[in-house]
Amino acid sequence: MVKTTISRSASGWEGSLNTPTPAEVARAFGLDAADGELIHIRRGDSDAWRLTTSGGSYFVKGYLPAGTPDLTAAMAFERRAFEAGVDMPVPIAPVDPVLGWATRVDGRWFRMYRWIEHDPSRAAVDVSSWLGQTMLRVHQLESARIGLPGWWRVAVPPPAVWEGWLASARAREVSWAGLLGDCLPDILAVGERIAELGEIAPDVVTTHGDFKDHNIVRSVSGPVLVDWDSVRTDSAALEAGRTAYMFGDGEASRVGRILAAYVAAGGELGWAGADVFLGVARHRVQVLGEQIRVSLGESPGARWMGDRTTIEASIRTRLRDLPGTIDHLRRLASGERETPAE
Repeated sequence: MVKTTISRSASGWEGSLNTPTPAEVARAFGLDAADGELIHIRRGDSDAWRLTTSGGSYFVKGYLPAGTPDLTAAMAFERRAFEAGVDMPVPIAPVDPVLGWATRVDGRWFRMYRWIEHDPSRAAVDVSSWLGQTMLRVHQLESARIGLPGWWRVAVPPPAVWEGWLASARAREVSWAGLLGDCLPDILAVGERIAELGEIAPDVVTTHGDFKDHNIVRSVSGPVLVDWDSVRTDSAALEAGRTAYMFGDGEASRVGRILAAYVAAGGELGWAGADVFLGVARHRVQVLGEQIRVSLGESPGARWMGDRTTIEASIRTRLRDLPGTIDHLRRLASGERETPAE
């Protein structure tokens, strides 16, 4: 048994955890004898390793106390997706399934999947059709409800908070105070639109919650959607819009291909209309607000934000870019052609 110390700066949690031996992990999941050591491949809210046995290779995830998600809800939805045939990793059931596909080894939650090998030759393959179809399959796993979930409603602070931040920024003469004043109408408009849709969004479903490029493994047999720990509720149309925008890098034809595949598979975007990319605007404003809180000393900085110099520079950049981004999203939703810059 190897004692591993996890530092707060690396993981958001401080303390000592026992890392089981390869043999202990293999036994917990009923596998053949381990062939070599656990190969550590990732550290964050969870640790991840590759384990090789005489019967094959496996992806092992060990959760940190501060990063343990609601495994009960997440695994229940993951199981439904797996049974519905969504392209995803094959989970390995533990010998003693304390909680679904998870078990405890030396007091720590562990999960395991069959290893999926990334095929570098498929890195540039267009996954637009697969992505649109997969999102729709996930969105159809449960019946839709009405009304945006709570996390949408608190993502963008109310006007009084933004106005208070602006006053504080001006009083302290921070470098981005003028930019915040210029952007305030756009920021408040995003919050107002979220509030308007809060009670009427008709397509709120349980979903994977983290459709991002790093969660899609390009295997020799095709794309595979991994990491189901972020399961949450969201508007199907608004998640589809934001996901398409991210994967299409905001480029109209690429975004359009993903959304066309989503609609062709049976997805409904019509109700969202001009708001189909509201999730993009919401995320930009949400991150901006989180960084401003840190800049003004109202909360500690998250690990991903970097040092104070980086945060201040990021706030300036986000504020400079926001009006153009909002206009771009509006044009993209309406189908207007962008006028090339001279």
